Amino acid sequence: MEPEDQGVQPQPGGPLLRPEELLARPVGRRIFLGLLGVGALGIASSQFSFQNDDVTAANVAQAVPLNSVDLSGMGESSIGVHPNTVTSERFRYYSVGYIPDYDPRTWRLKVDGEGARSTLSLTMDQLKAFPNVALKADFRCVTGWRVQNCLWRGVRVRDLLDSVGQNGKAQFVTFYSGDGVYTDSLTMAQARSDHAMVAWELDGAPLIREQGYPLRLIYPDMYGYKNVKWLRRMELKSGRDVGFWEQQGWDIDAYVYNQQ
Repeated sequence: MEPEDQGVQPQPGGPLLRPEELLARPVGRRIFLGLLGVGALGIASSQFSFQNDDVTAANVAQAVPLNSVDLSGMGESSIGVHPNTVTSERFRYYSVGYIPDYDPRTWRLKVDGEGARSTLSLTMDQLKAFPNVALKADFRCVTGWRVQNCLWRGVRVRDLLDSVGQNGKAQFVTFYSGDGVYTDSLTMAQARSDHAMVAWELDGAPLIREQGYPLRLIYPDMYGYKNVKWLRRMELKSGRDVGFWEQQGWDIDAYVYNQQ
């Protein structure tokens, strides 16, 4: 998924690229410097991020009342771009595996683990029956690009965690992609944040396949590679799993703002 999420697709509808193909492409200076920071081209580093001076923990995302969401005018500048992109900026799509198919008859979101008191196996309809929330935030890629004012709809991660209950072993949550390859994790405190949600909708429309359809993690406090697409499982654990890109040298706590 990054490092939006998982190779680069400069044009909507173009092929998804794997990480090794990304490294073989000509890149701009900011992306090149970023790649140096994650061990690309043989140079490794465990600390790399682009800090945004205007981003703080307080303003990274804004909760939006569902009954007052105003989508008027959205999409006017996105003609010829992707229909879920509401500005002239474009998402760049990444994948480290394949894009999994979605069959509503068999698809389930599983919530379980050694830290859970019970388990859940939810259809999309059952998931959508949880209290819905809307969150407006910029989507930031660690390589330097962002899409502003994304309006996500879904349910908070903590509501799902509360539904299974937690025991003393519940210290971390691992999120599994349906591609069978990609994973990432959050601490329990991060997963219980007001900003951590599982989303099925962007700017009033369902996610497209490249964006994680039917469901993805959204946590705008951190860069996009933490926002697991094609989400199929949330596992409550006592130990922390190191995610795909973090194994290549990216920060495990990929905040877009400086921690105090």
